[in-house]
Amino acid sequence: MELVKDVDTEYKDYLRIRNVLKKGYSHPGIISSLCKKHWKDAEKIKNVREKLEHLVEWGQVEKIEIEKSIGVDFGVIKKYKYILKENPPSLYSSLGVDSVVGWQKIGSMKGRIKFDKLLNILSSFYSQPIDKIKSTSRKRELVVPRQMFCYITKFNMPNVTLKEIGKYLGNRDHSTIIHGIRTAGDLIETDKQFREEYKRLESYILSKL
Repeated sequence: MELVKDVDTEYKDYLRIRNVLKKGYSHPGIISSLCKKHWKDAEKIKNVREKLEHLVEWGQVEKIEIEKSIGVDFGVIKKYKYILKENPPSLYSSLGVDSVVGWQKIGSMKGRIKFDKLLNILSSFYSQPIDKIKSTSRKRELVVPRQMFCYITKFNMPNVTLKEIGKYLGNRDHSTIIHGIRTAGDLIETDKQFREEYKRLESYILSKL
């Protein structure tokens, strides 16, 4: 079974990259060099350029084309600079799930549920044993309550981390938790039947609190 990665360390990597950008550095080579060589009392950041592109994808950094030229093989060579946007990052935004929409009413479940309580309710609602929900089975009847668990805890348990969710849900990797949150959010947005199922689940949870 896959162990949970150190989400806190990865989050700090993104913050360190942002801090370099805050100092006015915009050239990707310089940003990468500073992140790899000049952090005292901290591990060198791996895959800096890849993580820089993640920040662009998540809307925290702007990527601006500054030069276009023809290379020796007649291919087009583009050069870019990176500018930090002003929006402050949260744990979830730095990991790419902040844009997922929460469909529950504000305050309806927030702060009122705990891991054990929620999993017991999901087990009852979907008529599936808790140990099966926590298992590695990819059967749809188990995947859906698992995704709902990730999605609901993300929006309703203040300060919960991906690491905590993954550890409780059978020592799952944080990327699996992110996937569960995104998938549930996307289905609630786009699939009418799934959205109705979520609303029934929400009402069921509230009746048990």
